[in-house]
Amino acid sequence: MTDINDLLRLQNPWWQDRTFVLPETLLPKRDLFVSFKEEVLGIRQVSSLIGLRRTGKSTMLRQVIAGMLSSGIDPKSICYFSFEEPTIQANIDYLDQVIQTYLNDVLRLTNPPYDLPAKIYIFFDEIQFVPYWQNIIKRYYDLSDKVKFVVSGSSSLFIRQEAKESLAGRLFEHLLPPLSFSEYLRLKPAGDFSDYLAFGGFPEAIQLPSTEKKVEYLKNWVVGKVLETDIPKSAGVRNQLDFERLFWSLIPNTGQVIAFPKLAVELGLSRTTLHRYLKLLEDTLLVKQFLNTAGSFRSTSRLARKIYPASPNFLSLVVPFPGIGFQAETYAAQILGQRLGKSVGIFRQREKEVDFVIPDRKLAIEVKYQSSLHPSDYKYLKAFVEKKGFSGLILTKNVSLEISSNLKAIPLENLEDEKITEAGGKME
Repeated sequence: MTDINDLLRLQNPWWQDRTFVLPETLLPKRDLFVSFKEEVLGIRQVSSLIGLRRTGKSTMLRQVIAGMLSSGIDPKSICYFSFEEPTIQANIDYLDQVIQTYLNDVLRLTNPPYDLPAKIYIFFDEIQFVPYWQNIIKRYYDLSDKVKFVVSGSSSLFIRQEAKESLAGRLFEHLLPPLSFSEYLRLKPAGDFSDYLAFGGFPEAIQLPSTEKKVEYLKNWVVGKVLETDIPKSAGVRNQLDFERLFWSLIPNTGQVIAFPKLAVELGLSRTTLHRYLKLLEDTLLVKQFLNTAGSFRSTSRLARKIYPASPNFLSLVVPFPGIGFQAETYAAQILGQRLGKSVGIFRQREKEVDFVIPDRKLAIEVKYQSSLHPSDYKYLKAFVEKKGFSGLILTKNVSLEISSNLKAIPLENLEDEKITEAGGKME
């Protein structure tokens, strides 16, 4: 096994060469970069970065480090360590040894609470591979206010509730989602929205030369790793095949109301198990549920709901392909879910539907991914917003139209530019 000291020096080349430039410096920055870097430098609490595999978490950590180095921070006060190396023993003792080796052998400090002359920054990448990592982080966090921890991990990082509970009041969590359309264009300036919906949510997939390679990449290295590795390891679930069957049965039904009793029978699962498995899929960020807002609050959870994958790209893995219209609706779900979380729902009552509603914003949204609009396309939405006193938004392929004072249409690709104001406001 490679010595910890050797691994640390290998992963932190700026300790030996102060002129070393991280290659990630040249890559475009994600929208989250500026605020995340400011937090890393500005607060004592642990900063965490989570997200699906291959969304660029490691790249962002290294870009933050590059910015710190260029600003004149002492290189030896910045320690980076990734637990993704296959030769690394991912256990709690090993994590403790990494910290001890950095403090003792690199910084030449001995004996707690360690008399640190200045602040140090310890970055742990893919820390979800270390069980009970939070206990070690908490110990050193409480030992000195000059130790700043930054951790990243796949979507399963906080699937165990005890991780959050152990670090209560000591941790700020950030989600790095798949690329937005504007971020995709930074990586592929000549790209278009249909290509983005198909394969544009993951930085490495954009660069692959063929559709076949992109499908293989998403299926094996994004979805497959979560279903086959993250969920069984983090949630202690033995039968990964049940999760695979559940996920691949949900994706072709994206945007459709799910009949859970029927689905449970088809999969041979009890309703309780089905709901538990679905929550795990949601916790690992592979899918998101949107509950029905019609009816009383107490009945919401057992009424109709829709389930969308984390990225419209996942629909490109389904045969037969569901159609670009479902990818468009999934993109809307992705953007709205990221911005507003659980406050977004659907409305379904007596066979009448509105795709998305945000009651506390008094906003209703329909996806009509087409090149023209007829009044019949938005007849129900128009009546709905007038009755409820809401604003209405229709997301189209390329139509921009002011229909009334409280109803308008815009191209779907412009959705991320829309501002969602405070409760009772409009999208402007």
